[in-house]
Parts: sequence; structure tokens; C-alpha cells
Amino acid sequence: MPTGSDFNPAEQPKWRSYGANAAITVEATQLLVKGEPAGWTVNLDVAPIVNREVDWKRKVQIQVSETELPILAGVLMGYLPKCKFQRSSKGIYLERQPGKLFVRGSANAENFALPLSIGSTFHFSALVLQQLQKHLGGIETDTMLAALRGSAALYQSRKD
Repeated sequence: MPTGSDFNPAEQPKWRSYGANAAITVEATQLLVKGEPAGWTVNLDVAPIVNREVDWKRKVQIQVSETELPILAGVLMGYLPKCKFQRSSKGIYLERQPGKLFVRGSANAENFALPLSIGSTFHFSALVLQQLQKHLGGIETDTMLAALRGSAALYQSRKD
């Protein structure tokens, strides 16, 4: 894995989508645990659109943890219906709905949301699966998808 000196965030894959009221950026990045590189993941940024401009200063940013990454992939692949990633006073919520993926960011009682089309969800999924595969050391795709299906079944059967 690259260390801080040879890891360049600007060179990592990134995908962005815009809705009427919000925008999302999904960015490949190093997984940081206590400030140290510990693998690969994605950052999710959801920001409001005000006067036709994205207000990135008000974005909700979540770095998806190692435990959360397969849950996110499970939702994107259709194995799970929804997920929420919460950090103190902010969170990002994703839910599969007919013909779209609904994404909402919230911070300090403020919410902004956008629907993602099927094509947009495809690009989001591809980037997340790429990072998950990279985090797992290049595991074969069939093995990774079988593991995702199995873990999604456990996640769905748990009692909250």
C-alpha cells in the first residue's frame, strides 16, 4: 500500500453527480485508522445546491469504514435495501427506490438530498467495488460478490 509520501489524492478516481437540490462526490481514498493508512475505501461528500451552485463548504463528508464498505457495496449491488453512515452530528443515508438510488446528507438538523439514476448508480457502484477489491488485496470478483451476498444476508437478518 502506498504511504503518505507516494499517495496523491488528486490522482485517485472520483465520480460526481448533481441533482436539483444537492450533489454527491464519491472519491477513492486511503482508509485511515487513527490517522494511519490501513487500506482502501471511499469518501462520500453530499452538499446542498444553493442558487444553482454547489455549496461544498456545507458538505457532509464521511469516510466509509472497513466495516461499512461492504454494507455500502451491498446496497449498491441490490443485496441490501438501505444503509446509513452516522458520525456525531452528521450522516449520509442511501436507499434503493424504484428506478433510482436516493441519497441524503444531514448535518446539524439540515438535510439535502438527490436521486441517482440507474446510470449514475452504476458508476457509483463500480468505484466502490474497485476500492473494495483493492482493499481486499485483489480478491477475485466472483469471490468478492459471493462474500457480499453472504454478509448482506447476515446484515438483513440482524435485530436492531
